[in-house]
Amino acid sequence: MRQWRKGILLFIYSLLLLAAGCSSEEQKSQSQSEEPQKKAEEETPYEVIKASAQQIEHIQGIGYPGNDTGLYLSSSNGLKFFKDGTWFETSAHNHDYMGFQAQKDGFIASGHPDKNSELKDPLGIVKSTDKGASLEKLAFYGKSSFPFLSAGYNSGIVYIISQEQTAELAPGVYRSENKGQTWEPVSLKGLEADTLGMIAAHPDNPNIMAMSTRSGIFFSRDKGETVELVSEPIMATALAFTKDSLYYAYAKQEKVLLDKIDLETMESSPVELPFLSYDNPITYIAADYQNAGRLSFSTYLKDLYQTHDSAENWELLLKNGRIK
Repeated sequence: MRQWRKGILLFIYSLLLLAAGCSSEEQKSQSQSEEPQKKAEEETPYEVIKASAQQIEHIQGIGYPGNDTGLYLSSSNGLKFFKDGTWFETSAHNHDYMGFQAQKDGFIASGHPDKNSELKDPLGIVKSTDKGASLEKLAFYGKSSFPFLSAGYNSGIVYIISQEQTAELAPGVYRSENKGQTWEPVSLKGLEADTLGMIAAHPDNPNIMAMSTRSGIFFSRDKGETVELVSEPIMATALAFTKDSLYYAYAKQEKVLLDKIDLETMESSPVELPFLSYDNPITYIAADYQNAGRLSFSTYLKDLYQTHDSAENWELLLKNGRIK
């Protein structure tokens, strides 16, 4: 078994957790220390309301669920929504969502519950089809959290990275094709990298997946059993599929760049970006399955951009995580 399977070195994970300000273990210990402060049940009714002026502390995922029209932002303090030029938030159930993934009927995520919730900590893997008003517990509830989680928008296949030895899983990469009931190890044969990173699952084809590493983008057509390098050996920080392309962000020669790979020809081409300083790499990319050409990305310094025309023009939705 490869050395990284024994003790996973997650370069991109370290980058994102630095942006988040704490490790999953720190979050776990914090949530445990807050346990005595939890209330029996939050009295505030769950609603989607106009967001107050605020500073988002951590961006932990973005996406376009198919049962809504807006861009969702997963934060350490619940969900935020950008719709029709306005930011919205939830009045309750402000869970510390991690590994947020949009699907056709809602989203799945991991993380830790709101301190006022009776939910067990950690959340394991949960799913919502009503904008976070309720959560379906899919797997590992009360046992583990998975900052690295990916899911097919239509296919439903789910990938996770298990960081530590647990009663259920050894360290490594796993997939489930039955909503988390069973998990199979992913071999990743051909992965010539000393790190693991973010995983992307194709929205329709359950056989296609990809992983970003500091050695480049590795691509698979057999659910991760074998992978091949499909980019230059660059430090990749984020990736996301559309129906016919794979977008990936990377840092090279003190520049932050974005490319896309045509899935039919496997040829790569650059994508125009607004200027980003080298200390502000891209952390998440999201594509709207229902609206071709609609993409968004977030950055290390909590900027958030969106395009409706396949990167011809970009709109700045957040600067340094500030909702005004």
